[in-house]
Amino acid sequence: MKKTSLFAFLLIAAAAAHAHQVDGCLDKGSAQEINACAKVEYAKARNQLKDRYQKLLAQIPKRNEDGIPYVAVRKQLKQAQQSWREFIEQDCKTIAIYNTGSALEGIEYYNCMRLHTEQRSSDFERFLRKK
Repeated sequence: MKKTSLFAFLLIAAAAAHAHQVDGCLDKGSAQEINACAKVEYAKARNQLKDRYQKLLAQIPKRNEDGIPYVAVRKQLKQAQQSWREFIEQDCKTIAIYNTGSALEGIEYYNCMRLHTEQRSSDFERFLRKK
């Protein structure tokens, strides 16, 4: 029984430490302040993603060159981005529904959106040419 309790404690402690590391909004005062902060942080991540997406599109030629089907690559990237947006919206709505009625509903939704967006932005960054 002691091993189980210790494991549960360590799991909870690790999750709490990770949540604080991931989300700087958790140290704000009220749930409303945390929610407002989470919205702002998501907006920042969304703007960074938009910027990287536009840069990535700009570096892909608009015409096929050297046997590389750039037209198809651009089309696929746009389709993938739309599908990604739809996925994260549904994924994060699930988390919000799970937290319906609690102070965490909006906070968890915006944190979910931010984390997905930061990951996608990081993925795009890997493809951007370094100048």
